[in-house]
Amino acid sequence: MSQLNEELIKVVNISMPFPAEVIRAYSRLGMVFTSGDLAKEANIPKSTAKFYVRKMLEMHMISKVPYKKKYQKYANAKNFSDWLMDLIRLAIRPLEEKSRNA
Repeated sequence: MSQLNEELIKVVNISMPFPAEVIRAYSRLGMVFTSGDLAKEANIPKSTAKFYVRKMLEMHMISKVPYKKKYQKYANAKNFSDWLMDLIRLAIRPLEEKSRNA
């Protein structure tokens, strides 16, 4: 079973914009967090956590809390999979439908 988990983690690391430990940590974070919180949860350096936080901002997974060094998850994106399902529903499926109808 652990062999299967290792292989699945490899697939996640290759196919997703974040490594498995960051995805796992994101789901354990509260709705409001800092890049330091992400670093602790994912057991990664703070500079690496800041890189992933910037990437999350670009991907609209989180938003910056005004005037604070904190970030907030969107209400419908408590987990990475919630955000990904919304992306599939709102963007990817319409793109696929448009290509079929073209």
